[in-house]
Amino acid sequence: MYEGEIKLSDSVRSQNSESKSDKSIIQHIYSTKFLCETLEEFIGIDNMIINDPTENFKNTIDAFVKISKTGSENETSLEFDNHLKKFNSQITYTGNQKGGEFEQIFRDKQPDFTWSITTQFYAWNIVTIIEKTKNDLTRNEVSQMLEYLRMIVQISPERTYAIGCLTNYKNITFGKATIINNKFNYEIFESGNVIKDYWKFLHCNPIYLGHVKFSIPENFQINLLLGRGAVGMVYQIEYQNIQYAMKISNKKSTKEYEIAEKMKNYINEHSLSDVKIMNMFNIQGFILSRPVGKLMDENQLCQKKYITQIFKQLAIGHKLGLVHRDIRIYNLILFNDEDVYLIDWDSSTCNGFNGEYEGSFLTASTSVLAEYELTRGKQVSAYYADDCLSIIYMLLLFNCTKEEKITLKKHARESSAGILIVARKKVLQRYSKEAIDCLDEIEQKRASLINIDDLHNQCQQIINKWINLT
Repeated sequence: MYEGEIKLSDSVRSQNSESKSDKSIIQHIYSTKFLCETLEEFIGIDNMIINDPTENFKNTIDAFVKISKTGSENETSLEFDNHLKKFNSQITYTGNQKGGEFEQIFRDKQPDFTWSITTQFYAWNIVTIIEKTKNDLTRNEVSQMLEYLRMIVQISPERTYAIGCLTNYKNITFGKATIINNKFNYEIFESGNVIKDYWKFLHCNPIYLGHVKFSIPENFQINLLLGRGAVGMVYQIEYQNIQYAMKISNKKSTKEYEIAEKMKNYINEHSLSDVKIMNMFNIQGFILSRPVGKLMDENQLCQKKYITQIFKQLAIGHKLGLVHRDIRIYNLILFNDEDVYLIDWDSSTCNGFNGEYEGSFLTASTSVLAEYELTRGKQVSAYYADDCLSIIYMLLLFNCTKEEKITLKKHARESSAGILIVARKKVLQRYSKEAIDCLDEIEQKRASLINIDDLHNQCQQIINKWINLT
C-alpha cells in the first residue's frame, strides 16, 4: 500500500471523521442534559469494589493543588507523573511525547497523561487519557479531552466508547465519546469530589472505560507505521517473508477487498493487462494489500502517465457501477516511481445514490458540496462525473499558494461546504474562463453523463488542454 505520513484529513467519513470541529463538540455537550449523580452511573456500572483512597493519595492531591498555583504546567505534570505511578503504573506523562504511533494517533497533539496497557502506543493498547490544567476547567479544555477520546475510539478495533478525565486537582470532569451507527455522541460528568472519584478512575477496570482487548496474529510482524487515514492506522507488516500493508480501524470492513476482487475479475474477463490495481488479500480475517508503495508527492502528480493510470483504474470501478467519492492525493500510492494506485474504495457507492455523504471534501464536485451545504450532508447524490471532476480539481488546486491550501483544508476539515465553494472558486480564477466553463458544463450535466468512455475522454481532454502535464 504506502509509506509516509498521512496529513490532516480533508474528507468526511459520515460523521465519524475530522469533520467534527471543537465548536460542534462544545455545542453538543452543553445543549444536552446529563442526569448522572455518581461516577458509577456515568460509567454504567452498579458499583466499583475499590478500597478507599489512601492517605498518601489524599496528601498528593492536596499538595498538587498548592503546587499547581506556582509551578509551570510541565514541571507540575512531570512531578505528578512520578506520584501517579504509585497508584497506576500504566499511566505515563505524554505532554511532551512526539513521533511514531503516538503522534499519528493524536494528530500531532499531546494529551497530558496516557494510560496504556503496554509501553507500545498502538491504538488498541491505549485505555484512556487524562488532561490536567492549573486553572478553572473551561469548555475548550473539556472539548479537547473529548476530541482525544474520539481519536482513540476512531482507530481502536471494535471499541464503542472511551472515558477520560480533566482535572485541576480541585474539580474533575469526566468525558465519554461513544460511536453509534458511525456517529459520535459526547457526555460529561462534573464532580467536586476529586479525591474519591479520581481514585476510582485510576483503579477502574480498563473494560469499564471502554477498552477492548485486541491482538494481531502472531505470524504478522509489524515493521513500520505507514500513516494514519481518516479512521484508521496503516502498518507495514511481514507475513511469510512478504511485505504487506495492513489497515487497523474501529470497524472491520471487507468492502474494499470485495471491490478489488470484482475489479480483478473484470480486468481478467476483458483482458485489460495494462491496468494495474492494488492486490488485496483476506488473511486470517485481516485485509492485507500489496505492493507497499509510498504516498504520491504533489510535485509528482502532474505527469501524464500517472493521470492515465488513474483514469484506467477509475474506469473499471465506474463500469462496475461504482462512484469512488474520495479521490484526493492522499489516496494515490506510488510504487517504484512507475505505477500509481488509486486506493480506498470504502467510501464508494453506486451511481445515482442519494443519501448521507462520505468522501472527499477538498476535491469534491461543486454540486456535491452544494448538496452537502443544503442538506447538512444527509442527501448528497453521487455520479461518475463527480469522480472525474475530483481528479480535475485535484490537479487545478496543485498550483495553490501555501496560504490558500491551508485555508481550503481548514474549510474542508470543518465541513464548511458553502465557504469552501466560495474559497475554491476564488482560487480557480487564475485559470481561463473557458476552462471553468468546461467544468461548469460537466457539473450541470453530471447526472446524465453515463457513457463512461465518453466522459473520461472529455475530462482527459480538459486536463491535457488546461493543465501542464509532463
